[in-house]
Amino acid sequence: MALSFEQKEIYARNIKLKEVGEEGQQKLLDAKVLVIGCGGLGSPVLLYLTMMGIGTIGLCDGDTVSLSNLNRQILYTMDDIDKLKAEQAGKRLRAANPNANFSIYPVFFNEENAEEICESYDIIIDCLDNFETRIILNDACIKLGIPFVHAGVSHYGGQLMTIVPGKSACLRCIFPHGNVNQPKVLDNAILGATAGVMASMQVMEVFKYLIGLPVSDNGFIFYDGLKMTCEKITLYPLPSCACRSAKLR
Repeated sequence: MALSFEQKEIYARNIKLKEVGEEGQQKLLDAKVLVIGCGGLGSPVLLYLTMMGIGTIGLCDGDTVSLSNLNRQILYTMDDIDKLKAEQAGKRLRAANPNANFSIYPVFFNEENAEEICESYDIIIDCLDNFETRIILNDACIKLGIPFVHAGVSHYGGQLMTIVPGKSACLRCIFPHGNVNQPKVLDNAILGATAGVMASMQVMEVFKYLIGLPVSDNGFIFYDGLKMTCEKITLYPLPSCACRSAKLR
């Protein structure tokens, strides 16, 4: 399907990229991307996905907006306090790009609903604030054969890893028993811009995957905002891990 005149205008700067063009932009418009968590990472991730032209975007979060969210969760204002994040985020995003399709899941992601929520998407973005739920997402994606982009933030830095079932290591390769002492973002110190940096990196990984460019699927990238450095640690799948034999859908 050819792009409309309006689409060519809206996404003109994307289309001018030699790796994209009209064909690549159509891939983005046809894509389905799910974002789990609409907070510090999820807010900028969702905004950039929307304005990049992703055709269908899922928003999953059962939490409500609080005052302490506002330093980094850029989709919300004081008027949104105590309202559901997923629903308020959906309103902002529809206003920004009324041509995109948004599926709202105003629920907490858990073992019972994980596969049902994830199954229809091409790629998923982990914008969660706790490791227990990340392991649930990890296991669902490995079982369904859906890639996902993990990121976490704290203080002035963060980490990023793209997991492609059957190719890359997953979170269980690093934590086989699925437990780690990691504070929730709500209990942690964080500069809002740090979340913005890591969110932008997640969107870049999703963009590259959908366009067909290589992604960073062979280890963790660690970002230090004070030193302004990125370091990478290469990781390999554990021989006994389910991700090794998983098949990409």
